[in-house]
Amino acid sequence: MRLVLCLLLCLSLTPSILPAAENGGITAASYILVEKDTFRVITGKDYHRRLPPASTTKVMTTLIAIERLGGDEIVVPDKQVVKIPRSKMNLVPGNKYRSADLMKGTMVESANDAAYALAAHVGGSESTFARMMTERARDLGAIDTNFENASGLPSDNQYSTPYDLALIFRQALANERFLELVSTKYFLFEDSARKIQYKNHNRLLFCFEPAIGGKTGYTRAARHCYVGAFEKNGKVYILAMLGSRNLWGDSVQILKTVYDDVPTDEQLRLARSSATTVTFCSAKTVKTKQSAPRKKVTRHKTSKSKKKIAQKR
Repeated sequence: MRLVLCLLLCLSLTPSILPAAENGGITAASYILVEKDTFRVITGKDYHRRLPPASTTKVMTTLIAIERLGGDEIVVPDKQVVKIPRSKMNLVPGNKYRSADLMKGTMVESANDAAYALAAHVGGSESTFARMMTERARDLGAIDTNFENASGLPSDNQYSTPYDLALIFRQALANERFLELVSTKYFLFEDSARKIQYKNHNRLLFCFEPAIGGKTGYTRAARHCYVGAFEKNGKVYILAMLGSRNLWGDSVQILKTVYDDVPTDEQLRLARSSATTVTFCSAKTVKTKQSAPRKKVTRHKTSKSKKKIAQKR
């Protein structure tokens, strides 16, 4: 009898976290899938757990930049910008850049130096801008989120949760300019010396038609992170995950909760390699490298235009 009681006590103290094998093979430390308008949770795991958000941080960075800037402002990065680690657009201190180009670089290329330049321009310093980001998160109900930088680079006290990321992304989707940015597949950046074509890191944009847009993130400490939105039958769903070891595999497994037809491994692989190669060249002579012929990727029909997503709050 005592042995039975001891076993029951041990079970009651064990966290209710399913192993990956019993959880559809999902490797993410925490995740959530919600219906956007009602915020009803479709499925999830430990979605209030505080974890490093990596570059999903840039959703809030871009949202605040859009709310504070029109897009035509000239941003002049300071000397600190060259010290920012990759990924980056290799911005040059003292050069002039349009804020709209830096926003695209932040969301499409996930450029850390672009996020830093925007933060310093809007906030006067990145630390001041980070406080603005945290305050904005609190306003949205994201109480388990704290920012110390605009890029998502490792920082001891920078954290969020899938629940909070979904709240932040829902607010961002209400902005048509953000919606346009997050759904951009390619971004052609041009300055006085070069033209570079950047491709969005979000593979689901290239092989899953219901995908509206999203933001990926990765650091060694955070592992793979993601927040994005999808349509089905007039409804929008938001997926957020942190600490994944298999980003696209986890995404597909979670999306199966709502979708019968999801991308295959082959389609996800093709989505990575599709499109033209990123090209570095003189602004005067542009050469484009064409990719090899590839298999046709299956597309899925949607029922709602992306513009209407922002209009429906």
